[in-house]
Amino acid sequence: MVCELCAKRIESGQQAPPATSLARAALYGVGAALAGCALYALVAILTGLEIGLIAILVGYMVGRAVRHGSHGLGGRPQQILAVVLTYFAITTSYLPVFVYQAIKNPTALHQPKQSETPAVAEKKPKVSLGQALFILFLLFAAAPFLSLTQGVGALITLFIIFIGLQRAWRLTARSEILIMGPYELEPAP
Repeated sequence: MVCELCAKRIESGQQAPPATSLARAALYGVGAALAGCALYALVAILTGLEIGLIAILVGYMVGRAVRHGSHGLGGRPQQILAVVLTYFAITTSYLPVFVYQAIKNPTALHQPKQSETPAVAEKKPKVSLGQALFILFLLFAAAPFLSLTQGVGALITLFIIFIGLQRAWRLTARSEILIMGPYELEPAP
């Protein structure tokens, strides 16, 4: 009787997690992603270097948070959520670094072009808020790939980001347990 109860509990853990579990996992994952983004940006600002190994830590943080938020249940939705949040955390960390660099060295961004006249500058098309957000989203998504022209270090950083994403994917995978039985219990001799 005890073995059947254990088997039923294990089988229930193998079922797809409920939708509320995914919502809770998303909430925990977003918190970890924001913390990871802040950590990644802080390390880049303080050291002046982009240390790709932080991406592995961010993947671990987000994967563990998503797993904890879904009460230990994993599966494909949790894996996708963890990878997207990890990538979001890594790519949006470039924004605070960019803002810090712009504040620290404002002349590098605002050098006027000699060939542009004031009349030409006024004819620039206006961009709607939706278009601006879409362009910003594309810029975040492509941010790690924009540094590929900087040599081998950029390739290594991309590879380490991939490892961080893989870490988040593996931490949120569903555990498969093979249940065989029930077996008859014999009294001990």
